[in-house]
Amino acid sequence: MGARGPLPKLRVVDGAYEQPKNIPRPKPNLPECPDWLSEEAKAEWKRVAGPLHKLGLLTELDQQTLAMYCECWARYMRSQKVLAREGDTYMKPSGEPKQRPEYYIMKDSLKELRQFINLFGLSPTARMRMHLPGEPEEDCELEALLDS
Repeated sequence: MGARGPLPKLRVVDGAYEQPKNIPRPKPNLPECPDWLSEEAKAEWKRVAGPLHKLGLLTELDQQTLAMYCECWARYMRSQKVLAREGDTYMKPSGEPKQRPEYYIMKDSLKELRQFINLFGLSPTARMRMHLPGEPEEDCELEALLDS
């Protein structure tokens, strides 16, 4: 089981961000798209891998995690296409309506996607929680007045 509690935050020291020394720093190489991914998953990889790497959120260690996200996305999209074409329900031989299996596949995929979206910061809310190196913000107006 991993460590519990909040993730360490970056500190501003002399106008630059200082990362805690005990955080592993994998090589910043952009991982290659695995050739075993489905066509839909490869398209999603091409869409997100570059921007994630530019933000410093994707390294060679993240290849398999991103591949899982992309396949989950592809599974979700395949289910959505079937549901759009065939409808959410079908008739059993007894004449009773029943929910399509693709609905449950889509529902499970969506649950997994939400977790991956938070891991990679693929939603506005997830990005707002991230602390990335960049321009340090002023603490408050009062501090700016005291400095002048």
